[in-house]
Amino acid sequence: MPYATFVGINHHRQFILLGCAFMSHEDIDSYKLVFRTWLEAMGNVHPDAIITDQYQSIKVAIAEVMPNTIHRYCICHIFSKLPLYLSGVRPSKIARGEFKSMVLDSITIEVFERKWTEYIARYNLHTRNWFNKLYSEKENWVPVYLDVYSWAGMLSTQRSEGMHMFFDGYITHQSTLRIFVHQYELAIRAKHEKELEAEYRSKGFQIVCESRFKWEEYTRTICKWFESRGILCYHILKILSHKKIDKIDERYILTRWRSDVIRPHLNRFHQVGYPNMAPEYKTYKSMLKYFDMACDIALGTSVKVQCVKHNLKKMVHDLQN
Repeated sequence: MPYATFVGINHHRQFILLGCAFMSHEDIDSYKLVFRTWLEAMGNVHPDAIITDQYQSIKVAIAEVMPNTIHRYCICHIFSKLPLYLSGVRPSKIARGEFKSMVLDSITIEVFERKWTEYIARYNLHTRNWFNKLYSEKENWVPVYLDVYSWAGMLSTQRSEGMHMFFDGYITHQSTLRIFVHQYELAIRAKHEKELEAEYRSKGFQIVCESRFKWEEYTRTICKWFESRGILCYHILKILSHKKIDKIDERYILTRWRSDVIRPHLNRFHQVGYPNMAPEYKTYKSMLKYFDMACDIALGTSVKVQCVKHNLKKMVHDLQN
């Protein structure tokens, strides 16, 4: 039975399990059901972006259920098909290497378009439908089209596949569904403990800087590194050094990577059982209902929006003091 996982990245760059599903079929309706059920479990918060294998049924389901989510194909999944679809091309090893280089090393759309045209002509691939379809969907998998969006360093579904390894030692191919449910909870608790351990290490560990510049305490981005990973690259650091700027503006230090940000989810709902069974979670959801209601009522009227903002700020201030 196919096993699907939803995997994300935390602020320690660890993969985290956001949900999973057993699927009896892999058609469009089945995927739509899985996505809708998962969104419901996630409080109907749609992801900004998602990476999946290159399947038409998944593409159609995502377009309908999560129309505003950026959908990217797993590039490793595409590369793995090259031996099949380049069969008969000689020398095949060189052709595969050139294809990967063309995709990964093109720094502009114009460069990619030129290299693609040259590649197809060089190996006479005009009549191979797989390559024609790939090109028609280039905005779903070629990095140069997608690096304007944030991916937290993920290019493929390998982290999802790595999550399967996470269950090693807890379940086997012979495990029944009943055993899986029990062992699943144990595995999640173990994963949560590793996140807490990483949180502890990050607060007790200080990076030793090699230079006198204060901004060396952070990492920075250009060349689409910041846009796609949320971290500044060495190119921009070099420019800052040249300009004798020794401090990075706070807006370039994203909250999701900071170690000094309070992350309530680390201890809010994971004390007993599944998160949505914990009493704290039910209390949280009941409070959230009134917050959502206030936002819905205020939306569209500037006076009401300002009223909500003012009262929320006051309430947060009162609760913190």
